[in-house]
Amino acid sequence: MKRFALYIIILYSILSLTACRDRLVPTEEGPTPSGEVLQPKAVAERTVIIYMAADNNLTDVVRGDTAEMIKGKGLIPENVNFVIYMDDNTHKPAFYELSAKNGMKKLKESKEEHCSTDGETMLKVLREIQHYFPARHYGITFWSHASGWVPRRNTFGVDETPGPTAKEQEMEIPVLRDVLAQLPKFDYIFFDACFMQSIEVAYELRQRADWMIGSPAEIPGPGAPYDKIMEALCSGDAKGIVEGYDSGYPGRYDEFYYRGTLLSCIYLPEIEPLAQATGRLLLPLYQDRAQPSADGFQTYCTRVSMFTRCYDMRTTMCRLLSEEDYAAWMELFDKAVPLRTLSSTRAWNAVYCQPAYVNDPACYGGVSMFVPLKEYEPYGWNKDFQKTSWYAATGWQQTGW
Repeated sequence: MKRFALYIIILYSILSLTACRDRLVPTEEGPTPSGEVLQPKAVAERTVIIYMAADNNLTDVVRGDTAEMIKGKGLIPENVNFVIYMDDNTHKPAFYELSAKNGMKKLKESKEEHCSTDGETMLKVLREIQHYFPARHYGITFWSHASGWVPRRNTFGVDETPGPTAKEQEMEIPVLRDVLAQLPKFDYIFFDACFMQSIEVAYELRQRADWMIGSPAEIPGPGAPYDKIMEALCSGDAKGIVEGYDSGYPGRYDEFYYRGTLLSCIYLPEIEPLAQATGRLLLPLYQDRAQPSADGFQTYCTRVSMFTRCYDMRTTMCRLLSEEDYAAWMELFDKAVPLRTLSSTRAWNAVYCQPAYVNDPACYGGVSMFVPLKEYEPYGWNKDFQKTSWYAATGWQQTGW
């Protein structure tokens, strides 16, 4: 979420940001001890799942976001289940039900610690939730650290559980794809985590949901303002999630530190035509390992040794294509990415990736894309890119990259 959240702890403890402290979970609404025998509920219209992989330095942030969920509980309809799976470093993993009538109630706690970013563990947890909360529709939020598609980095989630249960400290996107492939298709996948709104991630998950929602860049420490997006989460409104999230920044929290956020929603059924068009128009420029100038590309990260560079997809195509080809490509991009928001400051909250400023709002797309460059060879990024489904689908192998 919240990539390298050391800065969050510093801001919370040293600077005493009262906006975050005021969001501690109220004791009267806190989870209640489980004791009753759980039985599957009747089939609901929708089950909303919040998967919080917070067994790391984000544990303190959990309090703020769950307090916001409790604040918005009155927006949860009776025919919607709202279930929170929480794995932090202060309690054993457990899942809770949040409802307008009963508030937040602990339903089941694991008898022992486990690694929430292990594929088998995630599948078991999600299957159990769907068993007890069957529904005609499902939506899921993945909440944690993240860094997009890149193998060898914490692409989604960080679990610091010690000992033999820590099978997998971080989850790579193909593992997440394979987990979700064994579950009913989701209406939406919402990543409240940094860097996840990349075309490579979206293409990998294209058959697992209708919508993918997130940010192509770092996100602010407090993450989504959940009380502002509860209604959209419960109705499956992807655009509403983006608009509600966007309305929280800047100004909701400390405006000096949380200058804004970048967001978009991708309609995954339209991603295949976009992939074909992108390959057809872009790859002739990179034939035989050619390297067009990257001047003017909108970067979302410049710390090459720490993260790969990720460029704004639309801006990249805007710089490289002819006016005619760009117009044709944009027709497909608009279908696949029907909503992208840009903060009023044209900036986003960033700690490790500077400068965090959108230089050309007219070409901003809200989705990142990797482009191979010779300078990435020592870091292995180009070889990592070859492992993605997007690389194969767009035909990058034909270029020699």
